[in-house]
Amino acid sequence: MQFRILGPLEVTADETPVAVGGPKPRALLAALLVAPRTIVSADRLTQVLWGDDPPPEALNALRAYVSRLRAALRDPARLVYRTPGYALEVTDDEVDAAQFVRLLGIARGHAATGEYERVVEVLDEALALWRGDVLAEFADLDFAVSEIVRLDELRLVAVEERIEALLQLDRDVEVVTELDGLVRRFPVRERLTAQLMRALYRTGRQSDALDAYRRLRARLVEDLGVEPSPQTQEVHRQVLVHDRALAPSRAPTGGNLPRRPTSFVGRDTELARLGQAVSGGPLVTLTGVGGVGKSRLAVEVAAHHRADFPDGVWLCELAPLAETSPVGQAVAAALGVQQREGRSMEQTVIEYLRARSMLLVLDNCEHVLPAAARLVAEVVAHCPGVVVLATSREALGVEGEQVWPVPPLSVDAAAVLFVHRARSSRPGFDPGRELGSAVLEICRRLDGLPLAIELAAARMRMMTAAEVAQRLDDSRLLTGGPRTVQPRHQSLTAAIDWSYRLLTDAEQRLFARMSVFASGADLAAVRAVCSEPDHDDDGALDRLTGLVDKSMVAATATTGGTRYLMLATLRSFGRQRLRERGEDLVLARRHATYFTELAEAAAAGVQGPDERAWVDRTLPERDNLRVAFDQLVADHDPELALRLVTSLAEVLHLRVGYESAIWAEHALQIAPIDHPLFVVAAGVAARGAWNRGDFAGARHLAARAGDRSPARGTARIAYPADVLADVALYEGDLDFPLRHWTAEVATARRCDDPLRLVWTLYYVAVCHAVRREPWLGVAAALESVQVADQTGNPTARSMARYALGLVRKKTDPEVALALLDEAAALAAQVRNFWWHGIAMMEAAATRAVHGDPAEAARALVDVLDHWDRTGDRTQQWLNLRYVARLLVRIGAHAQAAILHRSLVAAGRPSPVRLDLDAPPGPVLDLDGAVGVARSTLSQWAATA
Repeated sequence: MQFRILGPLEVTADETPVAVGGPKPRALLAALLVAPRTIVSADRLTQVLWGDDPPPEALNALRAYVSRLRAALRDPARLVYRTPGYALEVTDDEVDAAQFVRLLGIARGHAATGEYERVVEVLDEALALWRGDVLAEFADLDFAVSEIVRLDELRLVAVEERIEALLQLDRDVEVVTELDGLVRRFPVRERLTAQLMRALYRTGRQSDALDAYRRLRARLVEDLGVEPSPQTQEVHRQVLVHDRALAPSRAPTGGNLPRRPTSFVGRDTELARLGQAVSGGPLVTLTGVGGVGKSRLAVEVAAHHRADFPDGVWLCELAPLAETSPVGQAVAAALGVQQREGRSMEQTVIEYLRARSMLLVLDNCEHVLPAAARLVAEVVAHCPGVVVLATSREALGVEGEQVWPVPPLSVDAAAVLFVHRARSSRPGFDPGRELGSAVLEICRRLDGLPLAIELAAARMRMMTAAEVAQRLDDSRLLTGGPRTVQPRHQSLTAAIDWSYRLLTDAEQRLFARMSVFASGADLAAVRAVCSEPDHDDDGALDRLTGLVDKSMVAATATTGGTRYLMLATLRSFGRQRLRERGEDLVLARRHATYFTELAEAAAAGVQGPDERAWVDRTLPERDNLRVAFDQLVADHDPELALRLVTSLAEVLHLRVGYESAIWAEHALQIAPIDHPLFVVAAGVAARGAWNRGDFAGARHLAARAGDRSPARGTARIAYPADVLADVALYEGDLDFPLRHWTAEVATARRCDDPLRLVWTLYYVAVCHAVRREPWLGVAAALESVQVADQTGNPTARSMARYALGLVRKKTDPEVALALLDEAAALAAQVRNFWWHGIAMMEAAATRAVHGDPAEAARALVDVLDHWDRTGDRTQQWLNLRYVARLLVRIGAHAQAAILHRSLVAAGRPSPVRLDLDAPPGPVLDLDGAVGVARSTLSQWAATA
């Protein structure tokens, strides 16, 4: 038998309600349950039933009520008389209040050992025992007051301890709304406010956290005349100073620090002191002359402190940017974040960083200082978990900045560095045999500047240390820079100028011309952009080899082949030489023309069987392509600008992100509407808006093309009318898209365009699947597979298998999963993140219905992260529908309801059906909904 007082009084036997009687028997039972197994005197019970003025026959009436209660409980031994009253014999397992107290104790035991998942599980079970207000019908009776107060307090403690466990599990998004409501109900309960402050801070809302403290303090002072407790004041202090004690406790993940190709020499003191500075945050700037080793020191500090940042350590190199380039784009690219609907790129970056704990290294800020400072100021103000470590020749001038001038190496450390690098050039180098004092002289004369020392050490393959030291006496090598700058800068300039003067005339010309490349180049680009009419290709290779041998250019192996890179300082020196030669404008034009032609070749190549080779060849040129487009816009050259942006639709858009779609929008502003490529540029721009979830913008951009259609061979994603059909499909219009794609199938057949045919057949199958008539799409999907295999194009083959898997997933889920997994693998092989993502998503959705729910949960988390990283909000909303359906399957109904309400509020269909009488709940934006989905699935999968 079960006795329940955590809500309306209730007794059940084998889950069947037991009729206790009217108000008097119920009050009698309640009074006995408040003190189970304890004798309650007859006088006390009489007072409970009739107050201070009982009737003359009260004792006889009490005995009658006891008799009725015994009959209702079906066991006379339950309610026994012992002088001077009665006792109810129940076990703790039979009374919900006792069960609640027992579970609270168990949860505290798990909390003491750090088992916070179990804490949440146990407290969820305990709080589920509550069905309303404890002993609500007896709240005005004296016997119930103390018990109501005791149990209500324990209930609130359980809520607080559950929230504390969720905070320890970094499930901050889940608790903010709940805490906000609790703080409003209990405005002077300090623990709740302190927890709300922590949750708000960790979700990027520092100012709201401080406001919560101010409201608490004002209420305490006004109502009680006291200040907040020391514990609450400490949380306030931590929020104010961005104390790392408030950071999430997740295990370290993520980051893009490069592998260190050479040993790190010296700087032990700087490493230790900078480690302390970084721990203090929020912004540390390493300043100093070019070549002093700022970048290498920053990377070393970041590597040493990787474990301190749960969301990783990320390096963003700003050196490839032009002076007017947007810094936000570069930071977003480094983080793998794509622009979000209705946000600028800078706003997108801030939103992404707001709830994360990471170290962001911004390298070489000096030439984009105003833009870098503005972005960093926003990060410092709004992203409490992010520490910025910047390198620049001067301070950023941002509030809270710690400026750390980087000194040269000591002579001894510089000598060690020289020997290390000299042995890289000449393994048998022995400073003792070659006059070690000469090495020390070189290091002293070069002021311990690492870049200068490394350039000097590279000469060891052709000189002795003594010969290098003798050359340093040449005054021409020491006056390459202006006398007004610091001596160290003169030494560095002298070292670079000296290395430059050691080049042949042809090598000097090539060195200066190679400075036009934003992020290096391969041999083909070097030959095309930097060649001289009277020199053959072999001569260009020989000159480039000379630059590599003399450490003026670095050769790096990549998946696309060898790339040739220049250090930022050397590139700056080369640009100056190029301007002095009067070749800067000519080379900029050559550069833009070459990369436009490369993009056109790649656009054709990625539509054939050699898609992977063209992807590997072109993706490393992202910075060069950006610089080329900027140059074409600056030159007001719509012809080349349109050729470039319309060629990048499949090369970059589906693999890197949607930045090239923004370029297409800019190109439309300078292009004549009657240009043949205008319609393609409109399609590219519209597709980017569609990916970002901006359907209105997509319609507007597509409409600019009018009724015109692109020519045969256009990128698959660049047809304006296709975008309009996609918008309609995602907005719930199931008829127009099917008519459109059916007509386009016929057009593709007439034009004998196999890639277009695969694309249109794929969409016919998708439309039938969305219309819940997948059997009607099987023929189109089968044909798309046949045609795609004939083309040999990996993306086409991926699309076709996706389509066939989609229409077969209900009738033959195992076959469908195999097809979807193959589609994902094919897309991944050619680094096509969009097709890879939708294939992953559909496979996860299929597993969510037909497979192991734990495996499906983990797969859907991967998909959530995929779309969050790439910024495709359209697909992320679709993915949340699949998540909501799985949440219902695994019993996470509260979280499924949150996603349902959020989907509906965003105008998206939901697979969840809520009871019309269900109470209202929170409605989240996309980022909040993704947070709830990721947290719920991850927690459930970890314990399934």
